[in-house]
Amino acid sequence: MKLETLKKLYVTQLRDIYDSESRILKALPQMAEAAQHPQLKRAFERHESETQEQIRRLEQIFDALGQSPKGETCEATLGLIKEGQEMISAGGDADVRDAGLIGAAQKIEHYEIANYGTVATYAKMLGERQALQLLTTSLEEEKRTDKLLTTLAKSFVNSDAYRSYQYDQNNGDDSYDYESASGIGFSIVSLLIGAAAGIAAGMLLAPSSGADSRRFITNKANKFGGQIGDQFNNTFKKDKSSDYSSQRSDTETYVTPNYNRPSSTGYNDFGSPANL
Repeated sequence: MKLETLKKLYVTQLRDIYDSESRILKALPQMAEAAQHPQLKRAFERHESETQEQIRRLEQIFDALGQSPKGETCEATLGLIKEGQEMISAGGDADVRDAGLIGAAQKIEHYEIANYGTVATYAKMLGERQALQLLTTSLEEEKRTDKLLTTLAKSFVNSDAYRSYQYDQNNGDDSYDYESASGIGFSIVSLLIGAAAGIAAGMLLAPSSGADSRRFITNKANKFGGQIGDQFNNTFKKDKSSDYSSQRSDTETYVTPNYNRPSSTGYNDFGSPANL
């Protein structure tokens, strides 16, 4: 295939995205079924509905172009979905698997953000105004899903998975009661984590017309999440033996990991024309 014009590249990339979305649509119900946390399950179910609409938008673009959306196979998506399926079929702790599902899903989201940002840039250059509007809508949905997954991971999914790691560090001693080890303080912190997650996730799932509200609440929730993480660490430190505290000190950052993800405004820092 010769890419002789930007228009031909644009159509080829649109077909690649169409194939990608079609495959993701089939994978999302499996990820939702595998998820243990109800909030994560709902996030996958919501994105399944969004993906159906994104496919319809692509079909609308191809109708306007007078061309078929089929003809490309997205090899990258095949690989990303395979990773997700490995998480689904993995045994072990359900909380750890949920953390892995979020990681696999965010790899897909980042790929989709780059895809939609790129073709939206091409559409703008080619004067495809209707297509630009449709592609931008899908791009914003992908960014919002990525933010939601990050909020779920940082609020409680990764912390739940980390407790399994603590169990391993304690040599699998079933007599160690993690709930009572940190007393009432741990219970309070757990409630605060749930509250922060509920607020942030609820706003991120709000309609797009509430963008300003979502940004405000998301910033507050992220700040609140950091404060909770500090309290979470301090609570555990107070009630552990000196040996156990020493074992955990090297891995405390995993309670509330700081993902060094690119900005939600695009991926230009990585050399991609993703941001409009």
